Amino acid sequence: MVVRALAPVLALLLVGGCTTGSGAAPEPTAVPTTAAPGFPSSSPLPAPSVSPMPYLLQPLGTFSAPEWVGPVPGDPTTLFLVERTGKIRRIDAATGKVLGTVLDLTSQTSHGNEQGVLGMAFDPAFAKNTRIYVDFTDRGGDTKVVAYTVTDGIAGGGQELLTVDQPFPNHNGGTVLFDSTGMLLVGLGDGGSAGDPGDRAQDLNTDLGKILRIDPMTGEGAQDNPFPSSPKVWALGLRNPLRFSFDTNGDLYLGDVGQNKVEELDVVPPRFQRGANYGWSVFEGNERFKPDRQIVLPGPLIAPALTYAHADGACSLTGGQVYHGTRLPALQGKYVFGDYCEGDLLVVSRTATGVTPSQKLGVKVEGLSGIGHDANGELLVMSPTRLYRLVGPT
Repeated sequence: MVVRALAPVLALLLVGGCTTGSGAAPEPTAVPTTAAPGFPSSSPLPAPSVSPMPYLLQPLGTFSAPEWVGPVPGDPTTLFLVERTGKIRRIDAATGKVLGTVLDLTSQTSHGNEQGVLGMAFDPAFAKNTRIYVDFTDRGGDTKVVAYTVTDGIAGGGQELLTVDQPFPNHNGGTVLFDSTGMLLVGLGDGGSAGDPGDRAQDLNTDLGKILRIDPMTGEGAQDNPFPSSPKVWALGLRNPLRFSFDTNGDLYLGDVGQNKVEELDVVPPRFQRGANYGWSVFEGNERFKPDRQIVLPGPLIAPALTYAHADGACSLTGGQVYHGTRLPALQGKYVFGDYCEGDLLVVSRTATGVTPSQKLGVKVEGLSGIGHDANGELLVMSPTRLYRLVGPT
């Protein structure tokens, strides 16, 4: 581990190819950070489009704080949906009808604030081993990642892979996601409160404020992780990586929730994901937050692809998905996301220098809690009480 003052180092202002190809992204452009922060200025959410695209939200059902939804591998007619209040539901992909409860963690989970059941992932070999991985906060408020085996629609067993002490009830992250090598990524916030009071995001002695990369069978750090003294850490410098996802070409789209000024979307090609440092709490988005703190090197320092200020009711970026369905051709290869408080669904396109300015789709979701997809790549949108499908005009 090397720790240096930020001023003399180079930050990476990422550029990359479009999301529709599978080739390697171009090299990033290095820019000095001596004129801190050295990145583009943040901007408020865009004004409403003059002619909004005719998108609609088709209601699929009422649920208790839905947080994550995704298709069951090998079964295109069925989805699993995570309710933050404790249950994982099996639902019909066409109608949203509840077909059963896969797992009930209500009695094992802390509730309130940002706690609860926060994320789930299917094992890439689910068709053979029927394993799922669930991220939740236990009764003491600490993060757990547990693997379960699904038999006849019911999850059982329970192999605890990870436990992380949480000093405060907020900033728990919650995304669990497999990478292309079959390792499990786990997103963790900085431990909570406000302003990263323990400076944990830049501290390799804690798993907080990090993306971990672990073996899904053992819970041990992947052998090719970048920090020998912190064997589970894959990336650092995060405040609350609530939702992140991969595009088909391996680009990582990561929404890191800001403090009280700036929200941040990062877009990172595969070659720059290992050891990446996202800057918190030296930076909030692209603005200096703790100028007296230091950045942990030698991994790449990632500049935001897009930022927006807390204006017009915005407060918390909700990461989404790159669209690869067939029903909405104008969205093909574009990234759809939004803001929890402001509610408008937004879209950006990947460019050679980052992403385009965001555009509103003309639909609003109060309390936008998550965006998933079905087996056909069609987008599913969640509010605190509802699940919707994003559709075109009927």
